[in-house]
Amino acid sequence: MHFPLATAVLAACVAAKFNVPSAACDEDNRKICYGKDGGVSQDLTLDDVQYVADHLRYLAQTGQQLFFNMPKSDTCGEWALPVPRSGSVLALAKHIAPRVNSTVLLEDLARAVDGGENAKEEQRAKALIGCGKNGGQVAVTPSGKDARYESDWYKASGAEPRGIIIKLVKAPSS
Repeated sequence: MHFPLATAVLAACVAAKFNVPSAACDEDNRKICYGKDGGVSQDLTLDDVQYVADHLRYLAQTGQQLFFNMPKSDTCGEWALPVPRSGSVLALAKHIAPRVNSTVLLEDLARAVDGGENAKEEQRAKALIGCGKNGGQVAVTPSGKDARYESDWYKASGAEPRGIIIKLVKAPSS
C-alpha cells in the first residue's frame, strides 16, 4: 500500500519546510553601528542623516503621512522610506516581525534616527545619529503613550507599534 510511504514523504517535506531558518528575518531590536558592532562603515554625511529625521518629521507634522505600515508578511522585506533627495543616505525600514501588522508613527521613525526634536546628547547617542558617519540600524519604538496608538482606527486595524527596524546605509548614487 502506498499511503504510508506518501504520508512519510509528505511529513518529511513539511518538517523540512518548518525546520529551515529564515535568513531574511534574523535581525533583532539591538542597535548596531556599522563598522563598530558589525558590518562596514557607510561613510554617511551627518547633515544627510539629520535630513532623514527632519523630513520624516515634516511629513508627520504637515499631515502628509502620519503612519508607516509594514503589513503581515513572511518575506521580512526592506522598504525605502519616503525621504527623497537624502544625499549620502538611503533610509530603509525592515520588517522583523512577519506575523505582525507593524505600524509606527513617522515621528517615531524620526526619533529612531536623531533621538527626537530638541534631543539631549544622551538621547542622540542612543539613536542612529549616535553612530556618526558609520550608519547603522535600530528598532523603532513608540515614545510613551501617544493617543494616536490608542485611536479607534488604529485598534480596528489590528496594528501594533513594533516589529520594524530602521537602517541607514550609503545611497547607491552617492
